[in-house]
Amino acid sequence: MRMVKSRFILLKRLTTKLLDIQKKKVHMQDIKLPEVLNVKKVAQSKFFCVEAIDLLFSNGVRSTYERLAGGNGAVMVIPFDGEHFIFSQEYCVGTQNYELGFVKGKIDQGERPEESALRELSEEIGYGAHKLTHLRTVNFAPGFMTLKIHLYLAEDLYPCKLMSGDEPEEIQTIKYSIKEAQNLIDDVNSPLAEARCVMGLMYALKKVAKS
Repeated sequence: MRMVKSRFILLKRLTTKLLDIQKKKVHMQDIKLPEVLNVKKVAQSKFFCVEAIDLLFSNGVRSTYERLAGGNGAVMVIPFDGEHFIFSQEYCVGTQNYELGFVKGKIDQGERPEESALRELSEEIGYGAHKLTHLRTVNFAPGFMTLKIHLYLAEDLYPCKLMSGDEPEEIQTIKYSIKEAQNLIDDVNSPLAEARCVMGLMYALKKVAKS
């Protein structure tokens, strides 16, 4: 009888939690978006286009926002050879340091995200993958960027090197076991500091644990 009662209480709590989540989703959908009055290009470089957007909010306030626009999105690929995750280590001009992370790159015009993922995997670290699993698609700095990034887990790897990449030097790779990869997430002083890499690894670990 106690077991039945405990299960009933647990089911009730779960149902309440799901209803709360649904209410929050409905509330977000009810929020009125600001009216776009004007969009103007204010700067253009080799890689970036900066736009100024004049907005009128529902409370009558006008404001101008700026964003980095354009592009077809990007991909990040987390390679797993059955025992180890294969990390990349390459120079990042933003931090002016060599950062630990994963294969990533922009999606070319006319290219599907999974095609881009396999191309980048081959160009950057010389692997192909017989199995490619989409983990999630997320926004990247939505406060000022239109970019979406598609996260993939690459498995059943094989040597496959394309020489069409644009990297100025060879990207180094480092292998971490599942336990070591988990430590990279748990350790506050971990060399894995890029947010999208940390999040992607969490999803990949969860996926690998289920298989």
